[in-house]
Amino acid sequence: MTRTRNRTALFAAFASLGVTAAFVPAALPSAERMLSAELSAAVPALFAGLLVGVLLSGPLLVRRPPRVTLILGSALQAAALVAAAWAGHPAVFLGAAAIAGLGFGLVEAAGSVAAKAAATGSATGMLSALMGTVAVCAALTPLAVAAGSEALPMLSILAVVPLVTIVLLAGGREPSASASDMPVRRDARALLPLLPFAVALPLYVGVETVLSGWSAVIPERALALDPAAAALGTSVFWALMAVGRFGAAGLRRRAVSPVTILAVGTIGAACLMATAGMLVGGFPVGALAALAASVVLLAPSYGLIVGLALDRLDAARSAAVTGALVACGAVGGTFVPSLVLLVGRDPASSTTLIISAALCAVVPVLVLVAARVGRRAPTRP
Repeated sequence: MTRTRNRTALFAAFASLGVTAAFVPAALPSAERMLSAELSAAVPALFAGLLVGVLLSGPLLVRRPPRVTLILGSALQAAALVAAAWAGHPAVFLGAAAIAGLGFGLVEAAGSVAAKAAATGSATGMLSALMGTVAVCAALTPLAVAAGSEALPMLSILAVVPLVTIVLLAGGREPSASASDMPVRRDARALLPLLPFAVALPLYVGVETVLSGWSAVIPERALALDPAAAALGTSVFWALMAVGRFGAAGLRRRAVSPVTILAVGTIGAACLMATAGMLVGGFPVGALAALAASVVLLAPSYGLIVGLALDRLDAARSAAVTGALVACGAVGGTFVPSLVLLVGRDPASSTTLIISAALCAVVPVLVLVAARVGRRAPTRP
């Protein structure tokens, strides 16, 4: 019974990640209208909080069981969702976005550790199901935002999702850790082949964050949409992500190389984003169609980059390095949108999309370099 309760709590925790990931982007147009303020900075604030959460999770997980970190992260997400829904000042909304990211980072890191203990069979299968839960909740949340766009405080009801996690975990019992879960001594030289992945990951996550974080703002400004309709852009984004991920899974079952999928997908996405940048001023519908296609091509990249990196390490080192790779991605999610916003000024500008395309084009180069290095000098266990 306790094991079932812990598994249910874990799915609730990942469901809260989907709610948090989609709420801030989807609510931006309505919040901007309600507060009469520019709130695009909420997206990098969300990822800045995520980065801090991932970094804090390391010391917390060493000293406390994952359940404690999951409860803390869920409580922060619940508080942030309520604060954002009731925000009466732009600074409150931006602060709530940062706190939501902090809770997200704690839950993501602790949930990944807990998933291994909760899995009855393959941990990979468990994580796939959990990530599917994230995508489904992220796609559904903007529908709630669209329905409540005229009364944002009503959306504080979404805090129920992370609160369910707390209730379930409060009465659960922490499974005992195994020796394989203990930290291992790291060999810096053995990690050198991962350097191209450590650079590619923040670039990819940064570009994805531009598209996901402003998935409601871009169509709103390009097409002059009502905020309620614009919120559906975030649902469309996550639906397209699901299509891309399932499509890549089908290609892998047909024995298509992950390097091939990643290289073709990111090159194609970069070309489509550049096309969208050239079209957004005069033909916004065509620009949005190109962006939609680029999302499908980009969708599997995160898992492929992390997977290719960890394939070069044994199981013990993989467990030790995963947190560092997640942190690298969070760095990109924080700084790339900030850079793009600083230069492009407007999330829906041609400059924003072209810069994103250029950064995306670097990813396949790095992965191909890493693949060549891996063949020449495989990592020793």
